[in-house]
This record gives sequence, structure tokens and C-alpha cells, in this order.
Amino acid sequence: MTSKTLEDLRKDLDTIDSKIVELLDQRALMALDLRTAKLAAGIEHALVPVRESQVFARLANARLNKLTHQQLEQIFVEIVSACRELQAHNRVCVLDEKAGWVNASAVNRFGSSCEVVAADTFEDFTSELNRVPGTFGFASFTPDFSYERLNFIDALMSERLYVVEEFNHSPEFCVVSNTARDLSEAGEICVTADMLRQLRQFFISLSYDLKIRICRSMTEVLENMQSVNPVAAVLPVEIAKSAEGLIMLRSGLKIESMPRIRFFTLSAKPINEYAAGLKTLLLCAMDEYSDKLSLVFSSLRQRKIRVTDVHSVEFSGKPFNSIVAIEMILPESEDSFKKALTEIESASLLLKVCGYFPVFRE
Repeated sequence: MTSKTLEDLRKDLDTIDSKIVELLDQRALMALDLRTAKLAAGIEHALVPVRESQVFARLANARLNKLTHQQLEQIFVEIVSACRELQAHNRVCVLDEKAGWVNASAVNRFGSSCEVVAADTFEDFTSELNRVPGTFGFASFTPDFSYERLNFIDALMSERLYVVEEFNHSPEFCVVSNTARDLSEAGEICVTADMLRQLRQFFISLSYDLKIRICRSMTEVLENMQSVNPVAAVLPVEIAKSAEGLIMLRSGLKIESMPRIRFFTLSAKPINEYAAGLKTLLLCAMDEYSDKLSLVFSSLRQRKIRVTDVHSVEFSGKPFNSIVAIEMILPESEDSFKKALTEIESASLLLKVCGYFPVFRE
């Protein structure tokens, strides 16, 4: 317990706030100096995934008393976002609708200072990356989205896209209302068919007699919130926070089938150099999952190269029948990695290295 009065404590807080503002301003000035140094080093983009992953990894190991690491990370996402914007305009294109959960996850990763634009189709998505220099792509990469997955792999194989970062995130959703102070006061709840399916246990648990309105998109859900009647809706938390005049009724809703979703930040060209500890994605085109590849995995183990995931994707209308995706951690010796690539290439019809990248939130 403290013996200080409320007024004394507020004065102490004001002093701390002034110091924080001063330090933030110093960080902003340093960001401008870093921009000059980056240009001198031939780095044109403000986003440097490897460096940012180091910053947030250090924060994850910070010793805290009351603040949680999640709260600290959220604060620094905005600090880094603002400083990155000072260096160059931040622009990310998501393969999603503007109010969708992939969009919300991009805001969670890149902060509110970043311009997030949406592309409804994969063709528009890749075009946007080439149309505006410095634009990065951001999209989910999970087995549940097979159509997107095939498009990704095709673009990676043809060297139209490179992976520059892996981001693991659990999108969070909330129930909001336009006027109702309690869910029982809302006449209906608006939701997309996808969210109804993903959050079905939440809807099953509702004891209120609510009409469920199925909307075609999150944008349509938001439009329904303009109704004069009490209406509730399920929205990504980041989207709900950015909308004006909405009342938060429930929070902390997660996608039940995918507690953690993997996203890739993508670029039209590789930007990260080889470094031990980074991850890489290899795509091997094959007639079939051959015995040769099993021998390759044995060789990788002997070289102490850690394989983190292997999966096969069937293709049609291509000179090959399947793509085997191998994810691994880059070893200390680049020479050892190159020898492993030679062995994998000998067992494949075609081999593509899809970039070197850090993992944000392993």
C-alpha cells in the first residue's frame, strides 16, 4: 500500500507519461536515421521481417511485474507500426474482404499505421503486389483453405511470390450491438455463414430466442448494424474496435477448429538473406511421392537439418502430379544446406526455394 494521495499518484503518472513521450519521440527520430542507413545499404522497404522478429522475441523475454507479454506486444505493434510509417508508407494487401478476419489479423500484425487493402481474388491479390511498389501480401496458409493453398503453391512455384515471414495468430471475435446493452435485448444477430460454422458451439450455447441473419460478407454484417432496431453481430475484434458507435457485448470468441492460424507475409521478390535459424519452404514437384524422397529425409537428419513439416498437395493439369512441401530450419552451415538442396533436387522433377523467413509467434 502507498501513503501517497490520489493527486500525488496522478502527478507521478504525468511524470512517467512525459518520459514515455520523450522516449517515443527519440525512437521516431532514430527511425528516420535508420531509413537513411537502410537506403545506403540498398534496403528500399521499411518492413524488415527478420529485424522485427528479433525486436518482438526480445519483448517476449522481458521481465514484467504486472503488464502481460501480450499487452506489451500490442503496445509495441503500434509503436513499430508508427515508426515504420515514418520511414516509408506501409502497405499490405490481404486476400480477404475489407472487414474480414484475415484483414483483422493483418492489423494485429502490422498495426493501425499500416494501410491494409483487400483483394477478393488471388489474381487481384498478386496484381496488387506488383502494381504498387513496396506492397506486401498477407494471407492465410492452412489445410482448410485448399483453393487458396493451390493458388499459393502455383504462384510460389512460378516465382511470382516469395515468403518473407510466417505469422501465427488466433483471430479473436466479439459480439457487438448497435443499441442493445445486452444480447437478450437484440432482436437478431448477424453473422456470415463461415462464422456461424466456425463458432457453432457459441451459437448452440445461446439461451436467447434470437433470429440469426446469415450475411454474405462481413461488410454486409456491418451494414446491418445501421438498423434502427436493436441488432447484434459477430465481428473480428479489430474490425469492431475500428467501427464507431458499437457496444461490446461478448469478447474472446475463437475459431474452434483452428485455435491458431498460420499466415504468410509475401513479396514479389525475396528480401531476406540466408541466416541460421530462419525457416525455409521448399516445393518439390514429383510424379509421385517417391522412395528417393525418403532417402533425402534420412540425409537431412544426418546433416542435423530440422524438418518442421512435410505435406503433399495433388495437382492436375501440370507436368507433375503432386507438390511435396518441405519446411525446415536453416542450419548453421549454408554449404550443408546447399548440399541438401542438391540431393532433394535429384529426387524431384523441379525444386523451388520459396525464400528464407522468420517466424513471428512460434
